[in-house]
Amino acid sequence: MTAAPDNESNDSLDHLPADLLERLAEGAGPGAIRAVVHVDLDDHGKYTEDYLLLTDDRLGHFTREDGQWRSDWLETESLESVTIIEGLGMSLLRIRAGGRPVLESRFTLRHTKAAARLQRQLDRIIQGEGQAEVTFDEPAHPDEKKIRCEKCGHVIPAWSDICQACMNRRKILFRLLDFVKPYLPRAIGAFCLALLMTSMAMAQMWILLPLANRGFGAAKGIEPSFRIIVLAVATMTGLLVARTVIQIFQLRLSLGLGTLVSRKIRSEVYAHMHKLSLSFFSKRQTGALVTRVTSDTERLWYFVSSMCIDMILAFLTLIGVGTCLFVINWRLAIFALMPVPLLLALTVFFHGRLHRSFRRMWHRWAQVTAVVADALPGVRVIKAFSQEDREVARFEAKSNSLFEVEMDYIAGARSIFAPLMLFASGLGSLIVWLVGGWGLYQGQTDLGTLIAFQGFLGMFLIPIRQIAHMDEMLNRAATSAQRIFEILDTEPVIHSKAGALKADAVEGKIELRNVSFSYDGVRQVLKDVNIAIEAGQMIGLAGPSGGGKTTMVNLISRFYDTLEGQILIDGVDIRDYDVSELRTKIGVVLQEPFLFHGTLGENIAYGNPDASPEEVIAAARAANANDFILGFPDGYDTMVGER
Repeated sequence: MTAAPDNESNDSLDHLPADLLERLAEGAGPGAIRAVVHVDLDDHGKYTEDYLLLTDDRLGHFTREDGQWRSDWLETESLESVTIIEGLGMSLLRIRAGGRPVLESRFTLRHTKAAARLQRQLDRIIQGEGQAEVTFDEPAHPDEKKIRCEKCGHVIPAWSDICQACMNRRKILFRLLDFVKPYLPRAIGAFCLALLMTSMAMAQMWILLPLANRGFGAAKGIEPSFRIIVLAVATMTGLLVARTVIQIFQLRLSLGLGTLVSRKIRSEVYAHMHKLSLSFFSKRQTGALVTRVTSDTERLWYFVSSMCIDMILAFLTLIGVGTCLFVINWRLAIFALMPVPLLLALTVFFHGRLHRSFRRMWHRWAQVTAVVADALPGVRVIKAFSQEDREVARFEAKSNSLFEVEMDYIAGARSIFAPLMLFASGLGSLIVWLVGGWGLYQGQTDLGTLIAFQGFLGMFLIPIRQIAHMDEMLNRAATSAQRIFEILDTEPVIHSKAGALKADAVEGKIELRNVSFSYDGVRQVLKDVNIAIEAGQMIGLAGPSGGGKTTMVNLISRFYDTLEGQILIDGVDIRDYDVSELRTKIGVVLQEPFLFHGTLGENIAYGNPDASPEEVIAAARAANANDFILGFPDGYDTMVGER
């Protein structure tokens, strides 16, 4: 079966199979194609590959039979009704003509929006309103949750907006380094100090060679010399003191760098969240978003402050110390490095397992945080219905789920990886003692060389262990960075276009023209609404719950954009106004009141922080709240909101 195009995100003809495009080019499709829907289920619910194509005056149903495309066409002027019947995991598009169903097409939820667009097109034709604009190039909302990866076709997990199979962790971490650029001098300074410390440590190892051979008299024909011992120890002491002082300044630079970068990331993520549309937040749990601003940025602090420098330094140390090993005794160095391939193999083997474990643990943590974030603001409701035990049980269920994932991680990769790395690195030291001891016995080397070699070998194995541990930390950092960039890469659906008008003098005439709206792109909350409200006129909207009253307020405030039609204020389409300017001219009393932590006066003046006390009191009187507020001991200074 040919890979199906992702028509949900872009119903462009480029996504159609090549042989179908050839068939269309040969003239199988009369007229300009205005809409395309991928029908991916047959009458028995099995996967198939059919397509519905709407032209200027016909609807074509293309099916593949024996490798060839067969087409059936319906005249659009003969159609009577088009309905979408939603089922479990699939939907049915039913088209009636001549008093009976003439076409029934089934498709997975992935293609429901494309089918809904086709339905709206056909409804307009049936009602005699004519064709609308071509819709197969209608873009998906930037904050719309994708179901499958457009690149590889894999299902995108519910807890992520990025395909895990296509995610390039290396690119993500290099992109993270862009936040370091403003603080590059500090980063370079921290790295240079760290490099100087490593050089001093290597110098200390070189001193072991004359200390053992000439100071202790380990070399043949050399008498012990206390003067050399004192000189060597004094030099090593001086290096130790210098390293300690340098480390103080190096830590100040590196840790300060991490703090600066994490603050910048935290601020950008939080600021960007406030630019996103309400539809973004309606599809995500508050707790999961909170962890991205707090926990994820904290993990990146460690990555930037320590791991970046340590990682580069580890590779440089391997090169420098490895060179010293070969300079001291190249034969012994070859034997000492025999376990290195095993160390690298272990790192590669456990890399993917560690990353998968971190993703699962983050997902469970987000669920735990979401339960707490949901419960605490509604604690009055919980107590009013005596549901404390239920909420505790819900939290324990998520906590136990997290516990199971963490235990799997501990029992698996975490508890096995580190001991195996320690074992493999210890083999090198044992080989050196064996081979070096044999050389010492044969008179081919001396004790000082063997001691210095073991010291350098210890220095060589330290960065290898660090790199193995860094792989775990890199996976954590990449996972956190991925979730942060998911936020930063999300474009707001509602934004001011270039050259937007300033809403300086708004009189208040509101007009809705043929307005239709749907939250999910399928079920219409409003359909072909037409209403005109004169400036200064007071109206009331009455209707059942879910009838669209709040939706109309949301659309006028431009929290969402209309699916079809337009809303005008003073004869100007609200999409032509600057969003921020427009909202400052609209007063909204929400169904769900919310008080920020602060005084009553500060909450009243939230929309205008520069309001004078007299203006705050005037606003309270207009809302009939002044007497109520004065009844509190602290009046307008009474603290309210989230505690």
